[in-house]
Order: sequence, then structure tokens, then C-alpha cells
Amino acid sequence: MAKNIISDLRQIFRSSVSAVLPENLIRKSISYSPNSQQLNITGKSHNLQDKNVYVVGTGKAVKNMAIEVEKTLGSKIKQGIVSIPIGSLDKYKPLNGNITYCEGAKNNLPDSEALETARKIKALATKLKNDDFLLVLLSGGGSALLPLPKNAITLDEKLALVKKLANMGADIKELNTVRKRISDVKGGQLAICAQPAQVAALVLSDIVGDPLDLIASGPTAKNQDSPTEALNIVNKYNLYTELPESIKTILEDEDNLEIFPENNVHNVIIGSNKLSTEAASIEAKKLNYFPIILSNMVTGNVSDLAKEYVELVKTIVAFRKGNTSYDELKSNLAALNIPGLDLKEIIINKENVKTGDLCFILGGETTVQVKGTGVGGRNQQLGLEFSKVIHQIRNHLKDYEIYFLSGGTDGIDGPTDAAGAIGYLNLVSDCIESNIDVDSYIENNDSYNFYKRFKNGELHVITGQTNTNVMDIHLIVIQYQHNNK
Repeated sequence: MAKNIISDLRQIFRSSVSAVLPENLIRKSISYSPNSQQLNITGKSHNLQDKNVYVVGTGKAVKNMAIEVEKTLGSKIKQGIVSIPIGSLDKYKPLNGNITYCEGAKNNLPDSEALETARKIKALATKLKNDDFLLVLLSGGGSALLPLPKNAITLDEKLALVKKLANMGADIKELNTVRKRISDVKGGQLAICAQPAQVAALVLSDIVGDPLDLIASGPTAKNQDSPTEALNIVNKYNLYTELPESIKTILEDEDNLEIFPENNVHNVIIGSNKLSTEAASIEAKKLNYFPIILSNMVTGNVSDLAKEYVELVKTIVAFRKGNTSYDELKSNLAALNIPGLDLKEIIINKENVKTGDLCFILGGETTVQVKGTGVGGRNQQLGLEFSKVIHQIRNHLKDYEIYFLSGGTDGIDGPTDAAGAIGYLNLVSDCIESNIDVDSYIENNDSYNFYKRFKNGELHVITGQTNTNVMDIHLIVIQYQHNNK
């Protein structure tokens, strides 16, 4: 293995995460003048004079968002409650006690602790009056940390449905559409509860396209879904007959008379995957790669995506070897089925593509159809499946080093302590020599234990919780072996 490439990939990934650390994003997005009592949020001024300020939040990045908000607003905050992942409060001492930090949702799954915090957040919002100002902090992971099913639905019933949908390959948009429908605070309902108070929300996006109504299931965004959309998703995955009556009743109720207070709510996205991929590009260039950002909109099943990524590598190497023409390169790239694929940088920089050490950078969030009983996550599974597929065409890639890193910017990949993993051209060949059956790990969705065993965990990407979340980063390095640095 080329240890220098592995080291470079880790450094590029770390840089992509550092760019979206929530405390930095809050500093860039808000400022407060105690004298005039004006709160500026990305250029829009909010007059806090004679206003009581309250803060609520939910998500993996919200702890550090809230800490920075406390530093900015200080004693102006009358009360705050934020819901954050278990383990987030290690070594943290509250600044002044005005914001209560509540942990829950172990392994990113709703639990009784998160449910109790959600109840408290709704109660706080519901008591607000015209002279109150509610600042809401939202990030990825917020759905699991703000679970408050509608009255007739139990948390276990809601969790069972969402888990079944996820295991059958439902994407994040489908999951959050269903969550909104059966929730008492999502889909804009937190903002509705807070009326007549003024509401402003600072949002760190973890969903492709940055849709405000889906990030953390959109507690402060108008729900644009049709009344039957969630039911259609359940039917798509043939789960209707398995539903308890409590959920069926909610999904089939098409009456929704609540009016969203659009003129009294200010939602602002302060960070997204685009910032991460841009930072990765800058770091890759420092490390003497030629970086090309290909997409911030990657979605789909990891098995399908692994094949498309390998086809991308095969297409680029064939062009570099002179086996295909420039026109054939363009045609072959256009045929790829990678969501959001932007080819203009490859086309514009064809000479660098021909000779340079390449680092393709992509961002998004994939899904895994779980069939086995193993332990893993979408990033580790993608790294392993990429390695399997590229092994099958290794004879076309002689004289090249091909490495791939897939990692979650939140530092958590599935119910594991890994952020992701690294795959490479000869991984399967090395496994054969070590008498390790890659297929068995893939089929059992046991990618975590594979990477833990293979080369003593050397290819695991483990960062710990990063306290941020802007989806995943995928890095593909293509390097001619005679050009090793």
C-alpha cells in the first residue's frame, strides 16, 4: 500500500471537516451589539430591544453552535434547551447556565432521553408571547434528537417504521418526509407552536440540495409535502399492512388546517457540503494533487455507486493511456450515472487530467440496503464495495495507484466509532493472500468488522464525534505509479 496516499487522504478529509466546524460558522454568520441590542444574522438585523431571547436546538453540531451563541448573546439569553448526542458533553463546562444541554439518541436513534428533551423544547416554544424572540439551531442528526410523535403514536412505533424504511433503502428525503408527517414538532410545527414570537433559525445542512423543510425534518420550515406523500412512501416499500392503527390514522388524515407564519420566521443556512468539498480541494492542491470537485449531490445505493465510481476511474485511466480519444472521454463520462456530476472541470483541464496526480472530490449521502446481521455504515460499506468492483478490472489499471476514501463529516458511520474507511485497487488481492473473504463481509453488511480485522484497522477512518454534520465526503485518488511523490 502507498502509505503516503493514505496519509494524504486522511489530511484532505480532516480539512473538509474543519471547514464546517459549527463554532466557526456561527462566528461568520451572527453578531450582536449590546448597546443597540441589534442581532445581525447574515446581513439581516433583528431588534432585540425589549425582547426576551430564548434558544432551542437539535442536532449533532448544535452543542458548539449553542456555545458560540452563548458567547455572542451572553446574559441576553433568558432560557435555552438544546438536544445533542450522547457523549457530546465530555469535558464541557456550561458558560452561564442559561442554556441547558440535554444528551440523547444513542447511535443516532430516538430514545426516551431525546423524547423528554423534545417535550421540553415544545413546552418552551408554546409558552412564548409577542415580545419574545426564539433562536433555533438546527443540524444533521436533529430528527433523531427531536422525536415527539403525534399523541396516539408511541416512540417505539415511530422508530420501528423509520428503521424498516432505512433498512429497505429509503433515502434521507423519504425518511424525513415520513418523520414530518407523524411528528408533533417537525415539518414547521415548532415555528407554529412558538407563535406569536419572532423566530430565526440557523441551519447547518446535511441533505443534498439544502432543502430547509427536510434538514432535521424542518421544524421551522413550511412543510411543502402533499397530505398523501408520506403514505405513498410507506406504500412504495410495501410496509402499510405492518403499520399500527395509530400511524395509519395519522397518515390517512388529509386535513391540515395549520397556517405557517412565513412572515415571522427567518431561516438561514450557514453551512453545507459545498464548503467541505471546497476545503478538500484546497488541501489536495497543497499536497500536490490536481483536485476536481465533481458533485455535492451524490445519492443512491452504495452498491450502484461503487460501480459508477469504478467506471469513472476506468474511463480516466483509459484516456491517460491513450486508449480513448478526447471525444470518447467526454462521451464515456456523460454516460456515468453519478448524481450531480459536473464534468466541466475535467473537460477544461484535460491536460492535467492526462498527466497529473488526480484527486476527485464528491459529497452527498448514500444508502445501504441491509440484508445481513453485521455491523457497519454506508461509508465503510462503500469503501469495501468499491474495492471489490475495482479488483475485477485491475488488469486495465496496471501502473496506477487507485485509492478511495469515504467518510461522514459527523465522525459517525452507522452504529460504530468509525467515520468511514479507505479502499484501494489491490485490497481484495491482499485479502486473498491473508485468507480473508471480502464477499462474506459485504453480504453480511459487516464492513466495520472487516476493516477492524484487515491490516489491524489501518484503513479505518476514525475521528471521534466532530460535532458537525454536512453529509459525507468521497475522495478518489488516481496516481501513475512512476510519479510517486
